[in-house]
Amino acid sequence: MPALDVRGKIAAAQIAFYVPVAVLTILLVFRYAFRRDAGWFFLLIFALVRITGGALLVAAEMQPSNIDLFIAAYIIQFAGLALLMMSTIGFLGMAGQHTYSDVPRLSIMFRIIGLLALTALAVSIAGGLLGTHVNPDAGSTGLILRRVGAGIFAGLYVALTLIHFGTWTYRWHLKSYRRNLLWGISTALPFLGVRVAYSVLAAWSSSDLFGLSLSSNPTLARFNPITGDWVPFLIMSLVMEYAVVLIYLLSSTWLSRRRL
Repeated sequence: MPALDVRGKIAAAQIAFYVPVAVLTILLVFRYAFRRDAGWFFLLIFALVRITGGALLVAAEMQPSNIDLFIAAYIIQFAGLALLMMSTIGFLGMAGQHTYSDVPRLSIMFRIIGLLALTALAVSIAGGLLGTHVNPDAGSTGLILRRVGAGIFAGLYVALTLIHFGTWTYRWHLKSYRRNLLWGISTALPFLGVRVAYSVLAAWSSSDLFGLSLSSNPTLARFNPITGDWVPFLIMSLVMEYAVVLIYLLSSTWLSRRRL
């Protein structure tokens, strides 16, 4: 049986870290999210996606001849960021219940950002598939779509940050525990920004999904999540994501104890 390399071991650790997150969010979803405007539902899907992605990569390294496992794992790793963005939208809405969330202009903006996040998800998946054995003649199209997806993520982050700043103008209308959730989002946004930056760098680090045709710029090539330096991948991608998840869970579960 083949031994796991560094990325395989990181994938195994990712499974272990996200299982407790999935269990906790399942409990929160069934208790609150089906009847509240919350980000737990998307956080649950994100945790399940990260567990699935880790399992796929471990399985791929155990069966290196099965290229489809690698493709699925790499696509999930890149596209899963959309779910974390949608979770952020949900928690912003949760913090502003009965205040700014009831403002039609903001509600429309939240919906538009949500649709853009779904678009980024779809574009990223399509970009990951094109150029592989699924459609080997569409490599250039796949590259364009992956970079478009990364660009949408960057634009979404800027939009979320600006909207987040706008929600603070309602701070005196919020109850203290809802303000604490908003503080949590403020704390998480820099970590999310690093994660988005890594996504953009990764999209320009190679012209193919597998990181075989690396950028001629050695600095950019280091940020490839597959064949580049694993340290930036671990810190700027996985650790940043997990920090965001923990902050959201801590700040939102405190709010749930106050009965939302």
